[in-house]
Amino acid sequence: MTVQLFFNHVIKLWGVPTSIVSDRDGRFIGSFWTELFSFLGTSLNISSSYHPQTDGQTKRFNYMLEEYLRHFVNARQKNWVQLLDVAQFCFNAQTSSSTGRSPFEIVSGRQPILPHLVDHPFVGKNPQALNFTKEWKQTNDIARAYLEKASKRMKKWADKKRRPLEFQAGDQVLIKLRLEQVRFRGHKDERLVRKYKGPVEVLKKVGNTSYRVALPTWMKINPIIHVSNLKPYHQDTEDLQQNIITRPIIDLSQKEDKDVEEILAERVKRDRRPARRIHKYLVKWKNLPVEETNWERVEDLEAWKQKIEDFKLRQLTGTSTI
Repeated sequence: MTVQLFFNHVIKLWGVPTSIVSDRDGRFIGSFWTELFSFLGTSLNISSSYHPQTDGQTKRFNYMLEEYLRHFVNARQKNWVQLLDVAQFCFNAQTSSSTGRSPFEIVSGRQPILPHLVDHPFVGKNPQALNFTKEWKQTNDIARAYLEKASKRMKKWADKKRRPLEFQAGDQVLIKLRLEQVRFRGHKDERLVRKYKGPVEVLKKVGNTSYRVALPTWMKINPIIHVSNLKPYHQDTEDLQQNIITRPIIDLSQKEDKDVEEILAERVKRDRRPARRIHKYLVKWKNLPVEETNWERVEDLEAWKQKIEDFKLRQLTGTSTI
């Protein structure tokens, strides 16, 4: 249980916090969690969806941790879980530019003696002890180097991003996709998926930092996108792969006019709730390229029941339209 883990690993060591910054995970916005910390006098500050700038410290640490793992784990292969402890230790021993002290110093009042600083000739009879120390020193040195490198990159990135981009209605932009938005597109390796998709058209500005855009039908997301997830589209004549992305720019009005050409497959997934299943069909849309094929819930296909019946008939008879 999340609350029990929080008590075991946070409150047990540091006491009840005065405030907690978290994302919108259901465990952090549910009635049990909110009422519990209301009783404890803790203020819950919920960040905007998919916008970690709300909590700059967490964003900075996550970025540095990713940078460290991206370079270091590639060399060490499958031991990335074990490397997290070293990364945490190095980060806590690193002096902050804003406070002039490390997290260790702020909490305990002193900088810890680092194991890799212990330097004396080996006179023992167990060489494994020496090898353990040497491996720790090597791991620690690499971790510190990458964390420092990531910290400098983060500063450079933050300085560059302080002035948000501005777009006008009609501009062509690329959208930065989250992992869950590319998984159902059929990609198997997330590391090989392009981070940005498009181009799409900007319809209008919403508030100070968001824009409403004309999304393709397969993007089942809110069309209001924060500026941090947008970038200008410039056609690259040298990158032929980028220009293969010739999907028509679909405005929101086309969503009502789409029509099913054919049902290609079906799948059933179990929901978190007992005895509930999510039934979906893979839909090929008329007048849209095959790249726009996507999974739709059976409830959203009420107007195309005959297409579903045709698909089931083909499944029974073993025939295909292909």
